[in-house]
Amino acid sequence: MPRPALAASRAIDILNFMAADPMRGYSLTELVRHLDLNPASCHALLGAMTRDGYLVRQERGRAYRLGPALIAIGHAALQCHPVVAAARDQIARMSADLDLDSLLTARLGDRLIALASEGPGRLPGLRIGQRVPLIPPLGTPFLAWADSREVDDWLGKAAGPIEQDRLRQSLAMVRQRGYAVMRRSPEQVAAGRAVLDMAEEPLADDRQKRAAELIGQMGEDYLMIEGQADRLHAVDMISAPVFGPDGAVLCTLSLFGFDRPLSLSRIAMLGEAVGRYCRAASTQDKNILGEAECVR
Repeated sequence: MPRPALAASRAIDILNFMAADPMRGYSLTELVRHLDLNPASCHALLGAMTRDGYLVRQERGRAYRLGPALIAIGHAALQCHPVVAAARDQIARMSADLDLDSLLTARLGDRLIALASEGPGRLPGLRIGQRVPLIPPLGTPFLAWADSREVDDWLGKAAGPIEQDRLRQSLAMVRQRGYAVMRRSPEQVAAGRAVLDMAEEPLADDRQKRAAELIGQMGEDYLMIEGQADRLHAVDMISAPVFGPDGAVLCTLSLFGFDRPLSLSRIAMLGEAVGRYCRAASTQDKNILGEAECVR
């Protein structure tokens, strides 16, 4: 693989880092520290990116923030990906209808990226633009329809001991019911905190390694295959895939922010609801939900 141009790679690092916390401004000193950049090189990059509108520099405090030129690029990208654009619209509708937080996630190779989020914000979630490693048990809605070679590769990236047969069983269950249910547990809470901490220092090897280790410690029990009907279940997230015209999974819609345990019947109702919003995005048919019962 050709070695990327160093200046281009550093400019991408700056944009990705700032996109993970877009409401915050960063000084030259902060960017140098967070991204481990040479001060002179970073200053030159920031100047060039500011001149072209990719960044703006505030008069007060002299902090840099994302610039308006990125808005035009974002709109152009959405025109190239109409299903993802429709999915973004659907998470807003899903959150409003169900009064829960929602997340739009896409896959970038061996990473997952948060593209959009909506909802009341009862619980912290991924920052928009934040990337997390696609390692077990994360990413089942993307892997459930993948071929066996891709699944084997995913299983081989586990950061901790796992029962591969149980994970394969989880993938089969996701295909069968059309959505994935993830449990909340002390291990999941710890991993979630580590992932949020990783956003502060995205290139810090120690934070990435720690987050991967804690994700691995969630184990295969993070994925709900079945549950007892006479008890309530602590749920972290319910996710379903959005398919592209070729049948491949383009992105996922997820519900999270559950402030109380759920019954199996409630989980099923919400899972089926997420699936309907995903189908609406896949077909870009805004009327598909018109006659659907609102699940509250």
